[in-house]
Amino acid sequence: MGPLEGIKIVDISTIVSGPLAASMLGDQGAEVIKIEPPYRGENARVMGPIKEGSGALFAVVNRSKRSLAMDLKQEESKKIIYKLIESADVIIDNFRPGALERLGLDYETINKYNPRIIQMSITGYGETGPYSKRRVYDPLIQATAGVCDAQSIDGQPKYMKTLMCDKITSLTAAQAMTAALYKREKTNQGQRVTLSMLDTALYFMWSDSMYNYSWHGDDWAPMPNIADFYEPVKTKDGHIALVAINDSEFAGVLKAIGKEDLLEDERFSTTENRLMNVMEMQEILLNAYSEFTSDELVKRMEENDVPAAKINKREEIFSDPQVINNNSVINTKKDGEDLLKGPKPPANFLDNQCEEPKFMPALGQHSSEILKEYGFSDDEINNLIDNQIVQGEKID
Repeated sequence: MGPLEGIKIVDISTIVSGPLAASMLGDQGAEVIKIEPPYRGENARVMGPIKEGSGALFAVVNRSKRSLAMDLKQEESKKIIYKLIESADVIIDNFRPGALERLGLDYETINKYNPRIIQMSITGYGETGPYSKRRVYDPLIQATAGVCDAQSIDGQPKYMKTLMCDKITSLTAAQAMTAALYKREKTNQGQRVTLSMLDTALYFMWSDSMYNYSWHGDDWAPMPNIADFYEPVKTKDGHIALVAINDSEFAGVLKAIGKEDLLEDERFSTTENRLMNVMEMQEILLNAYSEFTSDELVKRMEENDVPAAKINKREEIFSDPQVINNNSVINTKKDGEDLLKGPKPPANFLDNQCEEPKFMPALGQHSSEILKEYGFSDDEINNLIDNQIVQGEKID
């Protein structure tokens, strides 16, 4: 069942940053109850190509969960959510500041129902400050955290063409939740953990993209960013990725392409010199690379122990030999049939192997089942459905 078997998580978050974090823990064996508005679901259900009534984005970040469709804004829902909280280990949200208080789900309130619960609250910019009340999506955090500037081409800022800040927030939140669970094992006390997308993005960016802003004082000299080395290498028939940072790797590159004489050029004789003269070096090398096909160049680099790889188009990922070897892309089944392709859980727990991820839940698919498990009678469940507090199958 995975290392988190027995852990119960209530997921009231939306879109990506919270749902993906909860899904990661679900993949590792936790029981995750996804709560979203009845009859319409959350916004991510219409993001990406639609099948089975939901978008692919929702399906991928909400696998390994059960669905309870419930209107948290209705007073009658409080009895249900507090009942879930009584036996939950974690509740995760990503609302703007003030929303939890309006819903009666602030930490002070839920702690009364379960002192051992861990509340993971994700915000865009933080819970206080001039930007804290803003509605936030990934590109805004990329803008504020310097990600767009780091991708600039000829002074024109560019977005990363992926929801980078959402997903690194998910990874950080998943790690923080397991850290809080570990702490609780020693203290038997829950706690509230807060996490902002802005802080997470800056933490992610700093070590390389911000290293020219790290030292105090003036007894140091700025250097080009490491990523200035990272340009796709154009070959006769396509592109490859090639990264040579240390002296031995650089020597391997020159040997692979027959340019060993450049080792005697003072501009390129050391790593520091190469960083300072990166543009001149790249011009020489790029001209040489274009004389080879992609397969030829990768093979030559591999023979000289230089890090290199073919640049896959997205559709080529599925036929990449290493991806196939790792079984990196798996199928998720519904009713015994393969329905969804997605990444396997990346961490392998060899002595506690996780089950295959479960297909994402339909809206309200498990509402009645969950309420029954938590002690609600058939009549109570049917009344909640009739009054549109909950969406689910009525019980005969």
